[in-house]
Amino acid sequence: MPELTPDAIGELWLSLEDDGKLPSSGALLDHLRQQGHDISKAQVIHRLREFCGGNISDYRRDYEDGAPVVSADVSEETLRRVLREHGIDGAAAISGAWVKDGEYSIYVRMPEPDLRIDEVMDRHIKRLQAAAPAYRVPTVRISGAYTVVPQVYDLHLGKLAVDETYTLARQVEDYLRAIDGMLAFVKQRGYDVDRFIFPVGNDLMHVDTMHGTTTRGTPVESSTSPLNMFDAALEATHEAIRRLATVAPVDVVSVPGNHDYLMSYCLAKALEASFARHPHVTVDAGHNPRKYRRVGPTALAFQHGHAVKASAMAGQFLMEAGELVAGARYYVVMQGHLHRQGGVYHAVTEDNGVQVRTIPSLCKADQYHLLRGYGAARAAELHLFHNEHGPAGIFPVFPHELPDTQEQADTAAPLRAVA
Repeated sequence: MPELTPDAIGELWLSLEDDGKLPSSGALLDHLRQQGHDISKAQVIHRLREFCGGNISDYRRDYEDGAPVVSADVSEETLRRVLREHGIDGAAAISGAWVKDGEYSIYVRMPEPDLRIDEVMDRHIKRLQAAAPAYRVPTVRISGAYTVVPQVYDLHLGKLAVDETYTLARQVEDYLRAIDGMLAFVKQRGYDVDRFIFPVGNDLMHVDTMHGTTTRGTPVESSTSPLNMFDAALEATHEAIRRLATVAPVDVVSVPGNHDYLMSYCLAKALEASFARHPHVTVDAGHNPRKYRRVGPTALAFQHGHAVKASAMAGQFLMEAGELVAGARYYVVMQGHLHRQGGVYHAVTEDNGVQVRTIPSLCKADQYHLLRGYGAARAAELHLFHNEHGPAGIFPVFPHELPDTQEQADTAAPLRAVA
């Protein structure tokens, strides 16, 4: 049985003309199936659209009107010249167009460029690095007793929340207020901070494509464009890192989520370039979605939680970071993703000797979570590790307890320990 290429589909379609009229896509599908072809209607339409040069309705109309129809690949220069001859100019984003007069109707399209995302990223990263400011920062002590992990997970910037007042600007405010609340706690308790490990990503942004879908292509409801989400994420994380770096060195680790895998990587690369000259900031934008760190007797793993199950993380520690974690007394995985499904607030479990800490979400519910009854206390968390003795505490940060300004953060009530 011959292969059903777009040209084969198109030629068959034309051969079924009846009294100058072309059959519908449904009638064409029925004919194909009668011939024994296993093909869906979506596949027929997709290949027919490719045969027609992009628009089936225009092709059908021109064919039935008796105008010759030609679809041709042309260079950008030729396309723009033809368009200018017909009074169309300055359309920088045109990728294809119909050109018609009394005698013919031609659909012309520019060949798609061979675009490589890594080449585009490298080009822009080099420009960012060249423009990175030489930061003037206060002197911070490089040795201390504690490693602090401030965690604001699953913010989903740009999510269309049920609460109409929960705007993109409000989400950024909550993010930075959470950072200020955790900094205030560290200062008020007088902890001698050696460094911050700051996870960035974890579904910080709600979508990953210009079509408003997650990384896998699942459509989700959003309140703004993906570009606005990225701008807000870059603004929030850049400012958060700057504030943390006034207290102690900051080790930024990129942890992509299932909603924003590619956008998280781009965000990490932008932060890496922006802080390239900062003496107290490092950014780990490595391709492994899991990041590992050693804090004295404690081996830490950061992951989003959607890809590798907690029960498999003992093996992941050894396979991906064996030398780093060898001899550790404590193994701790920190992950998000679940949004505290079912109303559980503080989730620490142990599996195969590995302690798994599921971090809550700071975002408000959308219609999807509301319909399914997924409710939980909105919170961020600060995790404390002693560089010699291991895990030292988990401290929640609730939105209603957050300071409105950085000045208020300095006098805010201390956070409550829950572990």
